[in-house]
Amino acid sequence: MKQVVKPKNLDAFRIWFDKLGYQVKCLSGKGFTARTNDRYIKKCFHYVLVTDSLGGNDAAFKLGKEFEDHLRAPEQTCTEKAEMEIRHMMKGDENGVLSFVA
Repeated sequence: MKQVVKPKNLDAFRIWFDKLGYQVKCLSGKGFTARTNDRYIKKCFHYVLVTDSLGGNDAAFKLGKEFEDHLRAPEQTCTEKAEMEIRHMMKGDENGVLSFVA
């Protein structure tokens, strides 16, 4: 059976919805629902269902794929502004060791 996300990423997927402004409710077991009324989010993504067996509705599968893509290639999903902020916060020494700038 096809899974929304890998089992090890389920908690992070749930937190991701919370950070995106969804109201997340845990179901019995591992499943959860996520709802939003944000008009800037497409209507087809307003209700997401993830079941105990990591199945779900169409929105869960589409957003699960996007989430897994973000995990595979975070440097490609980073905006220019965020990249500049990260580079500003960190600098490397001559040995290539990164250190935080206060």
